[in-house]
Amino acid sequence: MGKRLGFFFWLAVVFLAVLGLAAIFADVLPLKHPAETFAGTSKSGPSLTYWFGNDAVGRDVFSRVIYGAQVSLVISTVGTMLALTIGGLLGLVSGYYGGRIDRWLTATLSATIVIPPLILFLALVLFLDSKAQRRVFILIFTFVLLSIAPIARVVRAATLTWAGQDFVLAARTLGARDGRVLFREVLPNVAPSLISYSLIIMAGLIVVEGAVAFLGLSVPPPTPTWGDMISKGRTNLDVAAHISLMPAITMFVTVLALNFVGDKLQQHFEPRESVL
Repeated sequence: MGKRLGFFFWLAVVFLAVLGLAAIFADVLPLKHPAETFAGTSKSGPSLTYWFGNDAVGRDVFSRVIYGAQVSLVISTVGTMLALTIGGLLGLVSGYYGGRIDRWLTATLSATIVIPPLILFLALVLFLDSKAQRRVFILIFTFVLLSIAPIARVVRAATLTWAGQDFVLAARTLGARDGRVLFREVLPNVAPSLISYSLIIMAGLIVVEGAVAFLGLSVPPPTPTWGDMISKGRTNLDVAAHISLMPAITMFVTVLALNFVGDKLQQHFEPRESVL
């Protein structure tokens, strides 16, 4: 069982690496332009020339899926990194100092968990009356705001565990400053759990971004997004299901791979922590 899980773990890692590299180097890869239309290929199914087929106007679906990965991965990665920085710092401070600081931060962050991401995003768009070009920044801001609390709670729990270890107490006894103890003693041990959980957060952000794009509120055309491709293909499900199916499958496998890798990393590091 362990070997089988190990195989799927590395398979997921390879898939994410290939998808990420393809998205990064999409402009230099031999891909067709995502906005280019090809005569006589409208709604054509997958073939050797067009691996994922063509959409309703003859555009290459495979090329659009790869370019759409740029949007999903960039938005989710940037959002996760910002939330990781802010939430991680708040979690460290809350778990290390405790007391009033811990109670205040915990209460404040818990209030943001009950806010539905999509509702908050729509409210911000309507309130700010933002242009389509600015919605991506509002989307990232929403992701960061709602991801800080879950990350901070995970870091806080891990910090509480490690802050009581002998080597941390020894460093404090020897007169080490709180900053050094936090970033030299506690953070390296909290980092594995933080990284594994951040992959799960990233998977969730991809799903939310896809839902927002499905509603036409993400990156404006002609830039392709997975959610927008799924939405536009709905009208052709009976005659050309691949138009929606291919980006949907890609999103599903990406989210599944991120969750699987995150879970396996968490399981890998948890036994070590329990022993210590």
